Amino acid sequence: MYKQKNKTCLKKVKQVIYWLKTKALIIITASMLGISNSINEEEKSIFGNEIKIEQQDKKD
Repeated sequence: MYKQKNKTCLKKVKQVIYWLKTKALIIITASMLGISNSINEEEKSIFGNEIKIEQQDKKD
């Protein structure tokens, strides 16, 4: 009978490509979340200080 070695090799290659694709998407998603979180924290620190400074000026 005909041996189907090529299909098993193709399946392995497809599995490796699929695994690499999912890992790359996870890494990209995690980095995007980290960047957006740092930008959000920076905006909070910049705009949050203005409110506190204005409140302190009014108290004096």
